[in-house]
Amino acid sequence: MKLSVICGSRRLCSLPALRNILDRLFIESLTWYPKDHIGMSEAIDGLERCLDYSQYTLCLPDADDFDTHWLHYILGYQRGRTDRLSFWVLQDNERIIPNWASRFIILTGHIDVVSNHFAGLEGLWSEDMNAKLARKVISERHIEISARSFVEAVRSGDRFFTGLFLDAGFSPSLRDSAGVPILNQAVRLGYHQLVGPLLDAGADIDSEAEDRGTTPLMDAAASGHTELILRLVDMNAELEHMSRDGQTAVILAVGNGREDAAAALIQAGANVEIKDKLGMSARKYADLYKLSRILEMIESTG
Repeated sequence: MKLSVICGSRRLCSLPALRNILDRLFIESLTWYPKDHIGMSEAIDGLERCLDYSQYTLCLPDADDFDTHWLHYILGYQRGRTDRLSFWVLQDNERIIPNWASRFIILTGHIDVVSNHFAGLEGLWSEDMNAKLARKVISERHIEISARSFVEAVRSGDRFFTGLFLDAGFSPSLRDSAGVPILNQAVRLGYHQLVGPLLDAGADIDSEAEDRGTTPLMDAAASGHTELILRLVDMNAELEHMSRDGQTAVILAVGNGREDAAAALIQAGANVEIKDKLGMSARKYADLYKLSRILEMIESTG
């Protein structure tokens, strides 16, 4: 990250401490301050070079600097980008901050306030740079940067491009045209390599698909993806969510003959007595389909 630093002549003594903070955060900086011995044209040229150095600007004004030509020049140069311009004001000068400055970020007091602010900003800046890089790579592969392309990357099980779309800022809770969250899509297709990145990026572990009314755990149960069931259970996925037909994950597992999946859910504490809209429970389905292993497990777990 780079930072433009504009310093009032009376605040030059603050620069060493600021440089130490910026060095610690690996933030490069270029500093400008007014000099009495240079003309206006040369001063403006230097000020513009400093402002062009970075999208982010930190001003260190003294009490008398808020009315100076150079500070108002900076305001015009920023063109209203209030999130990119911040002021570090000493505690003694807090009371003289003009009302118009309240639109901008005001850092008041000790250098630690500045350190905390730019530590957080550096993280956001890194995310922004990663997003730009990811979009560049996607574009270079002649792939449309769109939600539809993201969905296709998930459907094809492409770990690389799924990661790029996430880095580019696309939501991990995105749904396809049928209202199915991409996490549910990955689970239904058994793409273990995609489930982790989507969950780590913030996908809703209990997201309900509009086509079936099922959650990722229920989709894993219906498809018999036992390893995914164990992973989702470990991450506290809801065990008793019901589909439109009143079926839970364990009912879907038993009803589809997925014995390993059913066993994993029962061991996790799934309720085998909940009835669906047909009045059938997981226990009753196991009895109907004569799944002796499941019935024995149900009895042994009480």
